[in-house]
Amino acid sequence: MLLSINLQISAQSMSSGSNESNSISESFNLTLQHTTLVVTNFKASKEFYTEILGLKDLKADWLPENQMFLSLGDNLELHVGEVEGVEIKPSNFNHFAISTNDLDGYLKLLASKGVDHYSLGGAKKNFIQKRPDGVRQTFIQDPDGYWIEINDAN
Repeated sequence: MLLSINLQISAQSMSSGSNESNSISESFNLTLQHTTLVVTNFKASKEFYTEILGLKDLKADWLPENQMFLSLGDNLELHVGEVEGVEIKPSNFNHFAISTNDLDGYLKLLASKGVDHYSLGGAKKNFIQKRPDGVRQTFIQDPDGYWIEINDAN
C-alpha cells in the first residue's frame, strides 16, 4: 500500500508540472554530454561521420576496437561503435540534430559527397522545412539508416 501511495504521489507531482525536476537538474548542472550510436560497419560509419559530415575524431585510444568519440562542440560528443549482439533498428522518427550557421552551403557540400536530404522519414526528397520558431531543418541518413536532422538553429 505504501509503495502504491508513493507511486501515486510521484506520478501526481510529475504530471502537475512540478518544478522539482527542474531544480534538481539546475542544482546538479545536468547537461547532455554524449549519446551513442551502435553501427553495423564501423569503417563505413567512421568515413561518413568524419569525412562526409566533417566531425572531429577525438582519438579516444582507451575505447575498444571499432569505437570512437566525435566532437559536436561545447563538450558534446557522439559515441559511435560496433557492439556485437546489439540489434540495430532505426525508426522513421528517432534522430539527433546538428546545427550549422550555413544550412544551404552545408547541404551543397553534402550533395557534392552524394548525400541527399529529405523530410523526416524520407517521404520528400530535397525537402527543407521551416519550424514555427523560424529554424529551417532537413534530414539525412547515415550508413545504418539513422536519421540526422541538419538545421540552422545556431
